[in-house]
Amino acid sequence: MKKTFIRCLLFLPLLAFLGACATDEIAPTNPQVLAKLQTIDHTQKATMVIYRPENAIGRGKHPTVMLDGKDFVDMANGQVFVTAINPGSYVLEMDDKKSGTQVTLKPGDEVFLKIEMQQGTWSFSGKMTQVMPQQGNYEATRLELVDPSSINLPAYR
Repeated sequence: MKKTFIRCLLFLPLLAFLGACATDEIAPTNPQVLAKLQTIDHTQKATMVIYRPENAIGRGKHPTVMLDGKDFVDMANGQVFVTAINPGSYVLEMDDKKSGTQVTLKPGDEVFLKIEMQQGTWSFSGKMTQVMPQQGNYEATRLELVDPSSINLPAYR
């Protein structure tokens, strides 16, 4: 009888812990992000979405995404940048030049770039990954829009 009671005492905290893990909810979509996406004229422009999911790693860092060698947008934790962009070829990279991509966009195209922080030996750096539109749209629409002061190129504010 004693062994059963002791096993129950050990098992109950484990059950409580696992139950707490199962209560995570999916974040709702942000109506401001959805509105911004819907205002883009897809007959004339392409859509560029750069986002950084909420994460404890590098929380206070704001890596800069560069567009054709110019500072474009500083990405804070849990934020998304949505813009209409003219058709054409662009090089996007992180400010440390360790990751990036080249895209060629036509009117109506969408490109989703995910920024994740990586911890190096002495510092953090941003890693850029181009993701499928389905994944990018799902993840990005649940974040907060970047503050306009974080957009370094005035034409995209």
